[in-house]
Amino acid sequence: MIQRWQHYQEAQAVLPIHNLAWPFFGAGLASVGVNGQPVMAPLPACRPDEILVRVDALGLCASDAKMVRLGLEYPLFFARDFAAHPAQLGHEAALTVVQVGEQWRDRYVVGQRLGIQPDVYSAGQRVIFGVNLPGAMTQYVTLDRRVLAGDDGSYVFPVPAASGYAEVALLEPWACVDVAYSPTARRLAPKRGGLLWIAGQPGDTQQYTMSRALDSSLVVLSDAPDAFVAWVRSQPAPVVERNGASAAEIVQEFAGDGDSHSNSDSGAGIDDIILLDPPHAAAVAAAVAALADHGTLNLVTTQPLDAHVAVDMHKLHYQHLALLGCSGPEVAAAYGVAANRSELRAGGVTWIMGAGGAMGRMHLQRALQMPGRPRAILATNRGQARLDALRRDYAALAEAAGVELVTVSPEAEPERLTREVARLTGGRGCDDIVVVVPDPAAVNAALPHLAHDGLVVVFAGVPAGAPIHLPLDWIARYGAQFTGTSGSTVADQLHVLAKMQQGALAAAQIVAAVGGMNALQAGLRAVMEQRYPGKVVIYPHLVELPLLSLPQLKDALPAVYAQLGPGETWSNTAEQALFEAYWERA
Repeated sequence: MIQRWQHYQEAQAVLPIHNLAWPFFGAGLASVGVNGQPVMAPLPACRPDEILVRVDALGLCASDAKMVRLGLEYPLFFARDFAAHPAQLGHEAALTVVQVGEQWRDRYVVGQRLGIQPDVYSAGQRVIFGVNLPGAMTQYVTLDRRVLAGDDGSYVFPVPAASGYAEVALLEPWACVDVAYSPTARRLAPKRGGLLWIAGQPGDTQQYTMSRALDSSLVVLSDAPDAFVAWVRSQPAPVVERNGASAAEIVQEFAGDGDSHSNSDSGAGIDDIILLDPPHAAAVAAAVAALADHGTLNLVTTQPLDAHVAVDMHKLHYQHLALLGCSGPEVAAAYGVAANRSELRAGGVTWIMGAGGAMGRMHLQRALQMPGRPRAILATNRGQARLDALRRDYAALAEAAGVELVTVSPEAEPERLTREVARLTGGRGCDDIVVVVPDPAAVNAALPHLAHDGLVVVFAGVPAGAPIHLPLDWIARYGAQFTGTSGSTVADQLHVLAKMQQGALAAAQIVAAVGGMNALQAGLRAVMEQRYPGKVVIYPHLVELPLLSLPQLKDALPAVYAQLGPGETWSNTAEQALFEAYWERA
């Protein structure tokens, strides 16, 4: 048995002639596979410009469930003809190289372990592994030049041979969580070669200054003070004036898809906006709506706005906006890492909304295992059962970290929530609010509990057109931060991998259930029904392994259960025991 495990690890076994896969025909869970089973097809041929990889582990994601539920309505399928071209989902994967095309023999070798970043760009087009490209709901899959030599280089990367398969498969969701607190998730300075709009108020005589040069492709000025206009005109960037223009009019004239100053990678929108003492929240809301992807808004004001600013939660989450500000007169004081906190406040109070699900648990675990962690974490979730499981699973880790962990169901105990926030913060408000619930109303209800200099991380996505009402003037007056992130990069995954290797993050601890290839559809159903509080991991080469929660291993596979970590947590030794136990029974 040990020899078989070693041969598997090193990819020494003779390759099969057949391959099991779960094609998706685009119309709900019943269209994953055929009659509830995977499809057997010939092993994919490895062409000279490809590599053939074995899928060792696959994490099932809420995004997979969303694709299955929406089918053709999922926008990234691009109106695909599923009958002629079924998709192959699965983007959280641990891979091993089993064949190498001749064009790649100087870079990849048989037996090499790989992680993968699914968000692939090739020739300027977004082609996602597990959406447009065949993904990991299979035993073997080929990777071509789009993945191996895309616009950002290779989207696969080597991982240590000693890494667990599950923890490598979960690098991608962990990276999405980790990058939510990274200053690199937002652009914190005006874009070089971008479109900059500076809007002031008629009659303003404030002596604004700016200590950084302007290297935009175009600067549009609207009603800025004369002295500041003179300084802007001294810069090398070309300048035009459009007094009285609205944000929408600036977009229409200068940031349309066909305009020479627009950015094709940003879509229609303004790269950078500086608002000088805007008179009301509506002007700020219009500016936010006009921002391009990764755009920055610099709100320069000492005056409170007359109302909170309506910001599309979808836009904040998916477009990585940087909502910055300062009190002036030095406009550049708003920019840079030092002025914009992105990490949880050390010794502060963090509230995680939606902490009971898989992604919420990951935010909680990261907070408990990070250096400079909060002194208290308020974890909320609608269902009491998930909160009970959360406390059971994380109480010991919180105690060891010296963090007070408080769990509350806002629906069951709304008054207790208010009391706990007041008790934990002394009435100051939470230093951080992490939003892992796709519910704008919940965000709006939470904002009164935010400290004036607090941080809000909008991690959950919702359809476009759902506003949240943010006190954006707090950014300029107190240094508050309102951020949103989605996705990750290879660099983000490597950062998480380094944390794992240093023992600073136990990535596999989030696993709640495991299964084999034939259990994949059941695993997807479990994700759609939110049956488990953590992640479901499928091992495609353990074909007949049923879907089992970790507590169920006690009776089903006691030798595997014995290798679980404290609190019935997944581990690399449990994973090895699973492979050995399965092969012993096979």
